[in-house]
Amino acid sequence: MSPPPVAEDAGATASPSPPQVQPPPQVQPPPQVQQPSPPQVQQLSPPLPTPTQGASFDDIFHHRFMDIIQKWKDDPRSHQLTSRDRKEFIDSAYRYTDREIFGDRALTDQEIKLRALTKVFYKVLSDEPWSEDWIRPHDVERKLSRFELHKDSVKLAAEHGIYTPKEAIIAARRALRDQQNVTRDKDGNPDKNNLRGPWDDIEVIYIPGTVSSTATNKIDRDAIYPVSVSSIANIMHNHICRDMTRPFAMAQKFVTVTDTAELVRMRQFACDVCDFAPHLLDNDNISLLVVLLILTRSEICRRFENNGIRIEGSTVSHRRAECMKQKLGWRNPDDRKPFDTVAQELQNRVKNAFFPPPRLQPIRANKPKLGRKSSGTPPIGFFAPPQPRGTYQATYAAFASDAPIAPAYTTGGQLTIPNGAGPSNGQSSSNGAGFSRAANVLSPPKAGPGSSAAEPMDID
Repeated sequence: MSPPPVAEDAGATASPSPPQVQPPPQVQPPPQVQQPSPPQVQQLSPPLPTPTQGASFDDIFHHRFMDIIQKWKDDPRSHQLTSRDRKEFIDSAYRYTDREIFGDRALTDQEIKLRALTKVFYKVLSDEPWSEDWIRPHDVERKLSRFELHKDSVKLAAEHGIYTPKEAIIAARRALRDQQNVTRDKDGNPDKNNLRGPWDDIEVIYIPGTVSSTATNKIDRDAIYPVSVSSIANIMHNHICRDMTRPFAMAQKFVTVTDTAELVRMRQFACDVCDFAPHLLDNDNISLLVVLLILTRSEICRRFENNGIRIEGSTVSHRRAECMKQKLGWRNPDDRKPFDTVAQELQNRVKNAFFPPPRLQPIRANKPKLGRKSSGTPPIGFFAPPQPRGTYQATYAAFASDAPIAPAYTTGGQLTIPNGAGPSNGQSSSNGAGFSRAANVLSPPKAGPGSSAAEPMDID
């Protein structure tokens, strides 16, 4: 009796079922597991090149600044970058670089000057004083300096939707930027119908700050020279530090510059700021210190006065001290001394470049001194100088009324007066010098042979 075939069939049917129930192992997750997040972070923030040992101040600053920016980007909690964040990053990178370069060590006089000016120009880099944000609104506190629309430009500005000086300056600067993309004709000349607009005709006046609003109201607006908003926009757009990317190199130039053309360009910029963009000289604008490096306080006051703006030298000094204290933390004269030294040296070089001193004549060494040459006239003695013939009668008339004039003659180089010559009264008029006045005039001789045509003198 054979075994029932059911078991075999069941075993045969059951044997292929396990491969169908158990799926084949698919071991392919490791490639996905081999992509962890750290490599992705490294790909987002590659290591920055480390500055070399002899790197300059600007190179170390740039490396540190980019490192701060990269960390800020990698932080998921970071918000959109603002101008305030940018200022903080620049100040942080500057302080780090200052410690690395100038650290706690003894500095030379040249390094002290460079350190002071480097701080000034890095503050310029962070503040961007050429920005429109530094233009104060027209309704600022009355005792603060500000711009006001000129009374003859209010109507024209209103026609173009401009009602405040700040709006007019911003519009003028926007038009100035658009001019760079103006289409040109085949000869390369700009199109006549440019985008300059009415900004040359819209003018503003600068009202300096005063001690009170009452003093500000008493300022004569008609005596202040108006300035077009396009001129203000042009000075702001062409600020001497606007294209600056290496502040330490700029500080070196201000300390050591001797090129005449560069000195003249610096002075031109400073004068243009005084004439066309005086708001850059407010106590909260770091450009004030840049201008005071080039021009003296009296020169600034003189240029303001020429434009009808009355400002005292003490006001400029107060603005300077306030700006140094708030912007740079310089509160005492020792902190300001390096800046003042550089300013004095640079101002002298600028003055010599713009007003060169007269050339001195060379002096020959051991040159014998020549005595005074004789003029050919005899020295002054006891006798009067020779007189014209027409004056004899007038001279003699003072001593003798109608006596005839007798010639005088010399004997041995001395003047001899005939006997009896003198005043008609026979008296000698002495002048107190030991000689008589009668000796200085011609007296008539006594009557005798040859004195007249009736009595001729016989000649043997």
